[in-house]
Amino acid sequence: MAVLLPIGRRRLRRYARLREIERMDPERSYSDIWLLDMAYEFPWDMQLSGSISFYYSIAPPSIARLLVRTGELTENTAKRMDDTSILMWETFRNGFTSPRGRAAVRQMNRIHRNAVKQVNSGGEQWRITNEEYLFVLATTMVTTLRGVERYGWRPLSDHERTAAFRHFREMGELMGLKDIPDSYDEFVRFHDSFVAAEFAYTPEAAKLWRATRFMIVDVLTGWLPPLLVPAGRAVAEALLPALVGPDLRRAFGLRDPSPVLVRAVDLALRLRAGYVRALLPPRRESAMPDTVPTEQFPDGDYEISEVGPDHSVSRRP
Repeated sequence: MAVLLPIGRRRLRRYARLREIERMDPERSYSDIWLLDMAYEFPWDMQLSGSISFYYSIAPPSIARLLVRTGELTENTAKRMDDTSILMWETFRNGFTSPRGRAAVRQMNRIHRNAVKQVNSGGEQWRITNEEYLFVLATTMVTTLRGVERYGWRPLSDHERTAAFRHFREMGELMGLKDIPDSYDEFVRFHDSFVAAEFAYTPEAAKLWRATRFMIVDVLTGWLPPLLVPAGRAVAEALLPALVGPDLRRAFGLRDPSPVLVRAVDLALRLRAGYVRALLPPRRESAMPDTVPTEQFPDGDYEISEVGPDHSVSRRP
């Protein structure tokens, strides 16, 4: 058992994949490095911080109003979030040199374009700006990596940050975005300045929070045995304001938690990281499936063109 190994040997085993990543070229193998982090090194951490990045992406007032207007995230919530998970996972698993990775980006573009077109068919004038697209791209990377830096079992390396930047920059290029930041640090500055300038409470954002908060509750309670899930979900919901931070609390209209609760949540996540670092061996198998099973596609047997709302999908005969 890993627990019984001498400390030096345990450390060598625990950091073996980091040494593998350090031997890779982040300018060429960036998607492979991102996948290793997501599926092997930090799967739970990235799932948790990735959920928080999702809330950042729906919080800006103009985005929140459009999402409520389309109705997909408030009326077809589970399917909308399943579709997002599928398309993002296809880009992470396959990268952008593969047909499936590129098809997933094209399908995301198609969904966004058709959603706006459908809303505007009634004579309205909605649009998604280049800056808003850039912010969603930026927060998907920046917020996820910040969560790993804070609560992961080890710090991220420069290799990993560079690989993440290259991966998301290429995604932005395939989406046809303009003025994409030229470095990870520029992404961070753009992200933080957008949050400072744009985030404010709207009833639409509050409605989106109420519709989607189960996602982060599921992440926090997914490891519990079935008998403990109901109580665990109640506890998790009480902890959410301490997890999401002041920017999101302001946007969603959540009350500020007590400083004691914030410190308790922070300590619990750091203790978990210490447990993983000291006692768990490196993961040998991916924590993620090849394809994402959902209620609509329980066997994960979807084609990329079938994923999304009705206005953007093709149907099998």
